[in-house]
Amino acid sequence: MYDFAKIDSLSSADANRRRMLAKFYVNMPEADKLEAHKLAGQLVRSMRAGEKMDEAFFYSTFMRAIGQMYADRHEALNRKNALTGEKAVEIAAKRLSSFRSAKADRLHKQRAKKSQLVSIRYLELIKKLRADGLSWRDCADYLQKYHQRKISHQYLKEIYEKNVTKEENKVPH
Repeated sequence: MYDFAKIDSLSSADANRRRMLAKFYVNMPEADKLEAHKLAGQLVRSMRAGEKMDEAFFYSTFMRAIGQMYADRHEALNRKNALTGEKAVEIAAKRLSSFRSAKADRLHKQRAKKSQLVSIRYLELIKKLRADGLSWRDCADYLQKYHQRKISHQYLKEIYEKNVTKEENKVPH
């Protein structure tokens, strides 16, 4: 069992704050994630005297590093005085990068889920429909009408061809 009181004190954050910081970390662009680990390493080197270097210690220093990055970013955003042009461009670039990273992750998960669904559940049906002479567009319309699955005809063809190629490579000649 972990000493959560130790984690609270070392990280300077309670469980709710750490949860929020973890969400902040997830949406960071990769360059900022590397910067967070670099900062955590610096904190470990500065704090290691006298502390037991266990899982709680490393986790706490990492949370503290993310907390510093969060505070720095939000301080710059919430400043009453005007931002310099360079700083505003840098903040906008970080926001855009974070947005794109989160969006790419979300789209990848959706596409992977849809691809897996088609590969497992509908591949044999699609083979039959194609053997009966239906076009890719007709197959997509069929899935929409009778199975309530909206899949573009192009994506359907892409998944189908990928799976058929896999099957052909598995069969020994």
